[in-house]
Amino acid sequence: IESIVWAHNKLKVAPATQPRALSIIQGRAVGVTHYLLGGIATTWAFFLARIIAVG
Repeated sequence: IESIVWAHNKLKVAPATQPRALSIIQGRAVGVTHYLLGGIATTWAFFLARIIAVG
């Protein structure tokens, strides 16, 4: 997060941003989203590797 904020401030592509704390609900939503996307990506990578190895 810090490097993203630094890049935004350094490159001046967006207004200067300050990190903000997420609410409990927002934090849980981010966690669930990352968990689901990570699970989907890992599953696809596994099946793709298996198809390449077997096929």
